[in-house]
Amino acid sequence: MGKAPRLAAKWRKLAEARCAEKGARLTPARLAVYAEMLQSDRPLSAYELIALLEQRQERKIAPLTVYRHLDFLMRVGLVHRLQSAQSYVPCDHPDHPHESQFLLCSSCGHVDEVESSGLETLLSKIADQHGFRPDNAVVEIKGLCDNCQRA
Repeated sequence: MGKAPRLAAKWRKLAEARCAEKGARLTPARLAVYAEMLQSDRPLSAYELIALLEQRQERKIAPLTVYRHLDFLMRVGLVHRLQSAQSYVPCDHPDHPHESQFLLCSSCGHVDEVESSGLETLLSKIADQHGFRPDNAVVEIKGLCDNCQRA
């Protein structure tokens, strides 16, 4: 998290490439939502995004509009939704499709996105054993980050 300088050319090109791979367009409005998320050092709810965008753009923005942009950004793999916190975070690995797991600090709100192919394999195996076909698997582990443990 805390990727303020990320919207530099590198991140914009990654975002545009992901959209192109999916046959989609990164519109200025979608880019504005993505930029706000990249500049944040914590997960943001849709309503927090609306407030930030309205402040920056000095105009009202409909919640449905932001939810549509967030849905788009999730669909192309640029953003993840944290189920337990009902908030959104930019993907730390937008250069490739993947399932993510999240470590959420219950004290400071910091989020780390991790990828574990071993955990993905285990979850898939468990689902297969039960004749279950998951649409997606969201793993969120709450606890204390290293900084909060030391404090």
